[in-house]
Amino acid sequence: MAGIKQPILSVMSQTATVSDFNQYVRIWNNQVDDEDKGRLYDFPKPAAFIELINSPVYDEIGVGFKSSDLGFKIHIVAELFDAQDGTFEQNLLIFDLRDKVVAALSLFEPTACGPLVLKTETQDFKHTNIYHYVVDFVCNFTDSIGSPYDPASGKLIDSNPPTGIEINSSKTSAASLEYIPTSNFNIPQ
Repeated sequence: MAGIKQPILSVMSQTATVSDFNQYVRIWNNQVDDEDKGRLYDFPKPAAFIELINSPVYDEIGVGFKSSDLGFKIHIVAELFDAQDGTFEQNLLIFDLRDKVVAALSLFEPTACGPLVLKTETQDFKHTNIYHYVVDFVCNFTDSIGSPYDPASGKLIDSNPPTGIEINSSKTSAASLEYIPTSNFNIPQ
């Protein structure tokens, strides 16, 4: 089972399958602004950053399991100085990256979650050579931390006990079964 860390790692791993991002997929920590202000190293681009938007509302579904909607913001960051096609201020590369992210994550099921569903996206209308595009996904998350059925809790041993029992079963066809009418059935008093 899983806590909140496993879905994050799962989404990071799936995002890294987009070949453009195999160098740099990280947790979001406002890297774009920090790099722009000189407070952060120049990270490789294109890059993808994962931001978790978790709901403050968990619903108890029983035996210590909880359910909540999780949002994942995928921050796509690309650098393009000039496409060399006469459209100096235009960056269409970012839309190719967006399409690859949506293809990789749509209906992907992170650990302990239902399928990711695309919700919203935000373009960068005031960009320099660095373009920051955000794609939002949402899914349902089942948290098992605190449940006795969570293997990590150590409260439940989920294994087959060593017994010496042999079970022999055989099939019986319906034709060989005897019908007993209910009118002749007597209940002992």
